[in-house]
Amino acid sequence: IYTAGTKRDQSKIVFGEAGLMLQGSPLRMKFKVTRDCIKHLKSNSTIKPLSKDDGKSGDGTNPALLVLDEYHQHKTTEFYDLGIGSNTKEPLLMIITTAGMDLTYPCYVTEYQYCSKVLDPNTDVENDEYLIDICEMDPEDYEDISNLDNEETWKKANPIRMTYPEGVDKIRGEYKIAREQPEHMTAFLTKCLDVWVQAKENGYMDMSKWKACQVNELPFDITGHPVYVGFDMSAKTDLTSVAFMIPFLSGEYDANRKEIVKYILWSHSFIPTREKLQEHIIKDKVAYDAWERMGFLEVTNTPIVDQGAVMRYVLETCEKMKLKIQCLCFDPANASKLMMDLSDEGYDVEEVFQSHKHLNEATQGFKEQVFCRNIIYTYNPLLNYAMSNAVIRQNNGLIKIDKDATKKRIDPVDATLCAYKLAMFHTFGDDYGDYINNFIEEILKDSTEN
Repeated sequence: IYTAGTKRDQSKIVFGEAGLMLQGSPLRMKFKVTRDCIKHLKSNSTIKPLSKDDGKSGDGTNPALLVLDEYHQHKTTEFYDLGIGSNTKEPLLMIITTAGMDLTYPCYVTEYQYCSKVLDPNTDVENDEYLIDICEMDPEDYEDISNLDNEETWKKANPIRMTYPEGVDKIRGEYKIAREQPEHMTAFLTKCLDVWVQAKENGYMDMSKWKACQVNELPFDITGHPVYVGFDMSAKTDLTSVAFMIPFLSGEYDANRKEIVKYILWSHSFIPTREKLQEHIIKDKVAYDAWERMGFLEVTNTPIVDQGAVMRYVLETCEKMKLKIQCLCFDPANASKLMMDLSDEGYDVEEVFQSHKHLNEATQGFKEQVFCRNIIYTYNPLLNYAMSNAVIRQNNGLIKIDKDATKKRIDPVDATLCAYKLAMFHTFGDDYGDYINNFIEEILKDSTEN
């Protein structure tokens, strides 16, 4: 049996509790308890805490039971993978954690998302080998911070502590401090109410708002719609991303009776070689290989980024869906020649310079659209990862995404803002009105026939 935290001291917390349970127990004489090991004398079975290095070199440990403590702090799946490799008769993996403050770590990106799907009766995901207990607040309980005054909602995340006076008083005291000192509110939300919070200095996106825009499938057939394509072309050997932005009239109206424009978004990324793919896996500690298998990332198998392959993907995608390309939007830094060639072929090509002046409106506007749930996208872990990495830089009251402030990838976000920069000014002409009218007629026809 192994216990694992991010550091050896944390690994020893669960280990230490196991030792304390034996004190005063009639089973105590059957065990030998030392600082770093609890041994069952008859079978030589052991409980040991793992160190950080054990995660990197622990293949072959073959645990019967692996306990991961505070998994939200684990930057990689190294310890988790030890459990996958177990070859014992009935291996067991236990994960103990509160919510956390980095939504790019595997606990949130993979485990929490998967467990949520298993618990959701509206999905087809089933797994009878998982026993899942997630005690957390509902979004409506904390989206408006004033709702936190309702202590009844605290019971959702604290089903035991809220049953006795000392437990209630402890949470109440922590809330009073967090309310009067906002710097402590993030810790209160994650530790006391089990709310996932992206706590990044100058972070661009509220990831709970971003996730609320995700849908399982697009609300309608996008065939024939206008599309704006944004590009973030890398410097030869890095990640390259494209984003497709489709504006459409939603049929919903604001307070001024103006029809609300919404935007469908998806992105795709490219990397030149498998060596670069592996290099990024090691450096960024995220599953680029899995994202490639899922179809969100493509290896072009060329020494440098194949801009031709990127354009073929864009044009073939638009042709397949009969999308009407309104504009191809580039940062000219790494794409001047490509832009010139595309312009000569008759495409509308626009330069989007990476400056505060040129990107402030798009950066502010896109975030506002997310907060209003006017952005619609389907699941894309690479895009989600990039969005959670994005931080902003301010200059004279203007903002833009700061590429130099983070070593983590934000290329899909840059491509997205490039596309939105032009899509936000889209005008809907008669052809779009005809399309919508035909779409409505088809619906009415189907409903009449049925």
